[in-house]
Amino acid sequence: MGCQSSNTLQSASPHSKEALKSLAAHFPTAMKGHDIEARVFKQLHKLGFTDENTLFAEATCPDEVNHDDPKEDITALFQRRWGEVFPLGGLAGLPFTGKTGWAAFSSHCPKDGNITILFAPHVGLDREGRVGKIYRDG
Repeated sequence: MGCQSSNTLQSASPHSKEALKSLAAHFPTAMKGHDIEARVFKQLHKLGFTDENTLFAEATCPDEVNHDDPKEDITALFQRRWGEVFPLGGLAGLPFTGKTGWAAFSSHCPKDGNITILFAPHVGLDREGRVGKIYRDG
């Protein structure tokens, strides 16, 4: 989740009350992925960004918890909006492609086009509200 009030998150979230309290305390501006994507698109659209003239790349941690909900995962939402995605991310979401990877990425950019890069590190938050912890299946 990104940035918005906990009231919005509570009404739509399956998370525990403890997790939501911790989220509100530690990340008071958290938002759901679709809200972030809509705000970003609104601003980029004003600047002339379209799916035809924009190359989207994401630098997010490949951890499965970042890619398990296609309705809310920010990378899935951006990919749906902009078309294909060029993955650049490694641990902590840091771009890890090096000089050759950046060259390969930029060669895909439309002529006189735009590049949008989503950089998004993450932190776990468990059901008890502990920051830096997360439950995994199994």
